[in-house]
Amino acid sequence: MDIEAIINEALTYGERRLIVVSGQDSLEVASNIAKEWLYRRDGNVLLATHQGMGADKVSLDESRTVSIDFDQTGEVLGGTWDILIADFSSQFRANDLGRLVEVVRGGGLVIFTIPPVREWLSTLTEFQRKLIVPPFENRKVRQLFKKRFLSSLGVPGTFLSGEEERGRLLGKLARDRVSPEESEDPIMNVCATRDQQRILRSLLDSVKGDIRTFILTANRGRGKSAVLGLALSRILMETKIRKAVVTSPSLEGIQTLFEFLMKGLDVQEVKYEPLIRGGQVIDVKFEGRDVFFLTPDSAADVGVKLKVVDEAAAISIPTLFKILYNSKFSIFSSTIHGYEGAGRGFTLRFLKRVRSSGIPYVEERMEEPIRYPPGDPVESWLYRLLLLDAEPGDPPNANPEDTAYSHLDMEYVKEDYLRKFYGIYVLAHYRNRPNDLEMLLDAPHHFARSLEYDGEPIVSLHIAEEGGLPSSVLDNMMRGSRDVPGHVIPSRIVLHYDFKSFGRLKGWRIVRIATHPEMQGRGFGTRALECVEEEARGKGVDWIGAGFGATRDLLRFWTRLKFVPVHISPKRNSVTGEYSVLLVKPISERASRLLSEILKEFKRRVLNSLHDVYFSLDPLVASYLLKSPIESGKLRLSQSQRSRLLGFIRGDYIYELASDAIYEVVKHYFWLGKDCLTPLEDSLLIGKVLQGKGWEIIRSRFKLRDSPYELLREMLKNLLSCLDGLGNQA
Repeated sequence: MDIEAIINEALTYGERRLIVVSGQDSLEVASNIAKEWLYRRDGNVLLATHQGMGADKVSLDESRTVSIDFDQTGEVLGGTWDILIADFSSQFRANDLGRLVEVVRGGGLVIFTIPPVREWLSTLTEFQRKLIVPPFENRKVRQLFKKRFLSSLGVPGTFLSGEEERGRLLGKLARDRVSPEESEDPIMNVCATRDQQRILRSLLDSVKGDIRTFILTANRGRGKSAVLGLALSRILMETKIRKAVVTSPSLEGIQTLFEFLMKGLDVQEVKYEPLIRGGQVIDVKFEGRDVFFLTPDSAADVGVKLKVVDEAAAISIPTLFKILYNSKFSIFSSTIHGYEGAGRGFTLRFLKRVRSSGIPYVEERMEEPIRYPPGDPVESWLYRLLLLDAEPGDPPNANPEDTAYSHLDMEYVKEDYLRKFYGIYVLAHYRNRPNDLEMLLDAPHHFARSLEYDGEPIVSLHIAEEGGLPSSVLDNMMRGSRDVPGHVIPSRIVLHYDFKSFGRLKGWRIVRIATHPEMQGRGFGTRALECVEEEARGKGVDWIGAGFGATRDLLRFWTRLKFVPVHISPKRNSVTGEYSVLLVKPISERASRLLSEILKEFKRRVLNSLHDVYFSLDPLVASYLLKSPIESGKLRLSQSQRSRLLGFIRGDYIYELASDAIYEVVKHYFWLGKDCLTPLEDSLLIGKVLQGKGWEIIRSRFKLRDSPYELLREMLKNLLSCLDGLGNQA
């Protein structure tokens, strides 16, 4: 292979080229290729290895080389390098692949190194070793992701060098990149593309007009964060706005925004003072103005007029709307396609609601990459490999009863079908990472199912086998061991509720279920789960379950299908702002018996923690968690409590004099899982009685016009009728 020709082509057209070097001396060869490129042009190199293994074989100028571990790939996002050398001999994760490729600028080289191909396919990387969990040790990792990677090479711009050369040079037409326009405005001259200049102008016009929110979407690598930082530097200097909150799923993810905020201030000759904590900027103050970082939940609550959300697709929809409504002007930026994946779900679930809300908004999309020209072949290769731009097919004209339940063999599934199958995930979930694809392809205890019509997937399912654990593993679980990955539901139940026997049962956890976005709400998801249950029952599985961030809609769907909540996390997810919940549906008789006891422990925990640990939990979410019925338990009230309770209902006593008795009645109602009141009434009872929220909060939250005292009295009358009075109910 003519390496010189590859380098010349990359430099000539300003595009990137990918070279995969296989062999025992692959790192030395990669080092020599990098030297060939550096001989022609001055540049920098990013070297990524697993725990530094093999880094000594790369002999390059240390002053121009940055070395990182694969666990640090998130830290280099936003940076730019001319050459990337990544050694995939011992570690090979799809997330790292997606992140690292995108930091290389046009004209540069992406060089991956692996052992001889046959050796690589017969050994396990660190990621793959973690896919082998008890009791599935005798099953082999499928190695399908490595095979997918190797078979993807050889398309224009990608090459395999070594004992099995696949690549070939293909001539390419020059694609001249459109340079940014020269402007008298110094901030416009900081922009890397005309696309950035256009967005900057649109943002400035919007904030000065009657617009309430600005929504910016793009694929990764278009410079969204940079243009937001530049815009903030101008907005705060030219408007009456003095404070701005910026938020993101992580502090490191907002650093590019802060960097370009300061660049914008530099070119305006404005002095500023950054506040740095742990090596990262968290606040920039300048001339009486302030731009500061808060977590998404805190950003939603704080009373600041201007709020900026970067990577909004990774933040829960309720939190996004809280930010929108609690600000005078808000900016939401989201990746549509990229290594995070799933940004399309943001456009469907958030932007669709904004469009129909009547709120004045501006919607913009960026297309032009900042590091390389449009049509870069390495970007096209990466998106195909990781299914980052996967889309579902056209929605068929079908009813649930017309569909077929399909078992997918991931080794033989056709690429077109896989893209449609995975495209449904991308549109339906707010967070899909490339590692999810690698796990589905390789993990021995994971498998795929679909509901299809006429050969087209409508519902996509990713399922993991859990449970069936030996006593030795269960003993470690009960001692709090975290060395048993892959058993999400059994580990929580064994550890938190002391039900060791549940870990012996065999279960299927629904890792993901997604319905074609244009066919949702028509029963296809329900039909798919019925098919999963039928298959599980036929294979002697004891239970099926699921875990997700607790929202009203999701809990309504799963509990309606008789899935029983068995666990809720003690803290909110720092990214989504939601509590994680686990639900189980028993299939076997022994699972049903055990689950009835687990449910009692779960309810005891939640009911006795709503005033404390779960004080901020959405009362309606709490009501769905507590609706599963229990056929035992007695209401015990003293004579004094009965008298004061009846006195409150008659209007003789104020709430505070009977609150203890009311608490016992309401707690008993939810313990039994009765369904006698409306969802609004259930929520009000939880918010006031079980969580202990103040009257003003209750009046405001539930938009009550009448006296909440009178409403509560009426609800208690209905409640007592539902509970057959004040006797010792069984």
